[in-house]
Amino acid sequence: MTKRVLTLLLFILVLRVSVKAQSSQETDSTQMAFLPALAFNTDLGFIGGGIASFYNYKDNTRPFYSYTNLSAIFSTKGLASVDILYDKPFVFGTNMRLKTNVFVSRFFQDPYYGVANYRVIEEDPPNGMPDFYQFKSFSVGFNSTLRIPLSINEKNQQLDALAILNLDYETPWDSKSDQLMTREQPRGFGGGRTFMIGSGLIWEGRDNEFNPTSGAYIETTLEIGNKLWGGTFNNLVIKHEMFHYFTFYLIKDITLANRFYAEHTSGETPYWKLAYAGDDETLRGYPSRRFLDDNVAILNNELRAWLVEFPSVDTKLGAVLFFDVGRTFSNGNTFDEITSDLKYTIGFAGTASLFTPDFIIRGDVGFSEEGTGVYITTGYMF
Repeated sequence: MTKRVLTLLLFILVLRVSVKAQSSQETDSTQMAFLPALAFNTDLGFIGGGIASFYNYKDNTRPFYSYTNLSAIFSTKGLASVDILYDKPFVFGTNMRLKTNVFVSRFFQDPYYGVANYRVIEEDPPNGMPDFYQFKSFSVGFNSTLRIPLSINEKNQQLDALAILNLDYETPWDSKSDQLMTREQPRGFGGGRTFMIGSGLIWEGRDNEFNPTSGAYIETTLEIGNKLWGGTFNNLVIKHEMFHYFTFYLIKDITLANRFYAEHTSGETPYWKLAYAGDDETLRGYPSRRFLDDNVAILNNELRAWLVEFPSVDTKLGAVLFFDVGRTFSNGNTFDEITSDLKYTIGFAGTASLFTPDFIIRGDVGFSEEGTGVYITTGYMF
């Protein structure tokens, strides 16, 4: 689960202030939107904070000339995070799009269940050791992605190339002897930097980015970290993700949504860069980062439907049924070993679309062999 929790927002209030730019063009403007945040997540607790978004419109550029997002969130389990995102289409006067993100995070109850630990874990930690599966962490990072259009067809489906630069630093602090993190001391326990350079491809063929009902999306990336350009570790990360959507009618329009995600890591990979499973983005119902290992393969399946609509106020209420399956595994495992211990979760969600079809509030409840996860957030999982 990412610590840059930008999507854990329950909509309360939106204030839009349009300030005309000092320009002769009437279309030039800056709009500010402020959203107080209130959410809940089993792994983070209750979450509060706020997010301020600045949309700069200029020279008839679409979807905007530039976009800046400032967010600060705090949780009852000790997460404090500040994040700045800058999104610039048509950067340097080209058709390329640049996204840059800077974050600082501190977490008092960061979870750690061990690397390649597949034993069933009881809900409660060992007697007398309430912090056994927790540790305190501090992280800071800079991520930048340049999206380069390669082709677009008559159906508005697009193939893009990616150039990636990721830098981050993480370290545990104030570690205690009775914590699993201190006992195992995985790679990165003493802190360290990752400096990743990479590339990738994206195929965008969905009918809608926020509320898709048909089409597909594919993204593949490769990132390399090396001590030669400033990192603490020599490591490799390969990620592959696919979404597919199909809608059929059975009393209501029902969308079958499928996601396949796979990640491979090798080399001197610190614990925070290992592939993982468990949280609201992987196996819903398992604790955050419950499984850590060299690789992960996950299949998420959802049935989505809008059940009640209120056209006069642009509001819809819906439901989701989901089934997640997958696991992490070590490099060198055989196919039989990988498929012999798959992890499964099932669950349901309630959804609400407020004021615009693109703004969706979602509450997931997932059930696993080791417990239940509750996640209130915005947007679909994929």
